Amino acid sequence: MMLIINNAIKRRSKQVVPYSFIIEEPELNLYPTAQQGLLNWLVEKCTKGENDLTITTHSPYILSHLNLLLYAYQVGNKDEEKRAKVKAIIPEEYWINPDEFAAYYVNGPEGENGVRSLVDAETKLISRNGLDTISGIQADQFDQLLDINSGF
Repeated sequence: MMLIINNAIKRRSKQVVPYSFIIEEPELNLYPTAQQGLLNWLVEKCTKGENDLTITTHSPYILSHLNLLLYAYQVGNKDEEKRAKVKAIIPEEYWINPDEFAAYYVNGPEGENGVRSLVDAETKLISRNGLDTISGIQADQFDQLLDINSGF
């Protein structure tokens, strides 16, 4: 995938036509840190100029990292002092402009044709969603086991 994208980018320098990159579940077989690194790379390489990037995912890590990149853009664009501080944490080439971003949940009959936006209109971040519900359930169950073990 990375070789194909790099090749397309090299060819792009000779053309003015923007590319639409569509990647299905880039997180497959990757540890969370690798997912983060890949997402940073994809944002940097695939969203320059008029290009656009579409990703399908079931990964709460991808969604969480997208939120981080969205928020970095928001905070970094408040003033130059904040920009410098944010850049020290998250390089600017990974920031995502919320006005150029959309995230949708597709499932069953919810919303119009089973599709609803995950982006909160006020914060311009991805809102809580069902993809990571299992972590909360597991945490509750673990707490229950701790209580049993402690005699509560």
